[in-house]
Amino acid sequence: QQFDLFPSQRPGMGGVNIAVNDTLFDPFVNPARATRLTRGYFFANPYSHSVTGGRGGGRTVPVGGLFTAGKWSGTALVALQQLDRAGPSWNLPISEQTATNSYVEASLARRLSGGLSLGAAAYYAGLGAVDGVDLLYAGSDRIQQDGHLVDLRLGLTKDFSGQRTLDAVLVHNRTSVVHDVHYSLWRWVVPGQTTQFFEREEHNEDHTNIWGVHARYAYPLGSEGWRIGFVGTANRLSHPKIPNYDVQNIPRDPGNTSAFNAGVGVARTIGGFVAGVDVLYEPMFADTWATAERDTAIVVGGTIRAGERTVDNTFRFNNARMRMGVSQEIPLKADSSSALGLQAGLGAYAIRYRLKQYNHVQRSYRTQDEDWVEWSPSLGVKYRSHNVELQYTWYRTC
Repeated sequence: QQFDLFPSQRPGMGGVNIAVNDTLFDPFVNPARATRLTRGYFFANPYSHSVTGGRGGGRTVPVGGLFTAGKWSGTALVALQQLDRAGPSWNLPISEQTATNSYVEASLARRLSGGLSLGAAAYYAGLGAVDGVDLLYAGSDRIQQDGHLVDLRLGLTKDFSGQRTLDAVLVHNRTSVVHDVHYSLWRWVVPGQTTQFFEREEHNEDHTNIWGVHARYAYPLGSEGWRIGFVGTANRLSHPKIPNYDVQNIPRDPGNTSAFNAGVGVARTIGGFVAGVDVLYEPMFADTWATAERDTAIVVGGTIRAGERTVDNTFRFNNARMRMGVSQEIPLKADSSSALGLQAGLGAYAIRYRLKQYNHVQRSYRTQDEDWVEWSPSLGVKYRSHNVELQYTWYRTC
């Protein structure tokens, strides 16, 4: 939830978005969708989030707007965020108990002839911390983080006859973060009598570059408010540097990942009532490896030269998502100039992978299977008048 900066018409619907259009959120996914705006918006979208067990959280204030002027449209957003650092804080100065992140986004789109629109967007995040990083370094008592994230997008949207729409987005994303990890350790010098205190620090770099192509096609089914949509995504990730953290005891350095999804969504709109369901399958294929810093002896004889691989990891993911949600607007005036909206949704994310690992130093091979499900219920209430909308949304990931 750290990066949930962008406004949405229906945030309480569990993330349903394949066959359900969202005038506020869609332009931040595909910048060309800003040309669908019929009027401008100014928004303030403050929110707080937390991780149970005292593992972090924070407060965020994004403000921005969506504008349209003739054939031109666009978006702009700035946000400030304070994150609570996890771990012990009794002996740390304020600067090490919290971290500050800043975000900025801008896009510009133009409507062309024949129902075609093109758009471009740029997004930058200056990161003083990212939630959950402390969980990667068991036993550490302080982690200094610093880095940035850049996301660039080119998008198009095409309207066909019969309310059929096609969206396509080219994405390039670069993440570069540094983790300086501090450990305070004690060890027995004389067993049971004397201890010695010492400190240790690690410097880890986390770099990932992404190229991706995303597409969505949606059209109405019949004349009773039904609509169906299809999505497809192909992403190629390169990992020039991955931290050597201890999670799952998987040493690694560089690597590559190919990630895909394919999904279908169905929605129905009847007056002020909207209901939708999305189902997606997400296969991913990742290969990472560790390299020897110096010549390393093999247990059965021989040597691995510096720079050669000591460990190979192969991951195969078969993940699945299901999202469902409903929204109902209740008019408060006969002309529908004001209304009360209620929203509810549920998301389920099933993660399943197999790791195959070969250790070239030990000449050993192992496989490991992991799977779990994350559940995300959500509720929302909204008041809408002619000039203003007030909205509150609650959601949780279990």
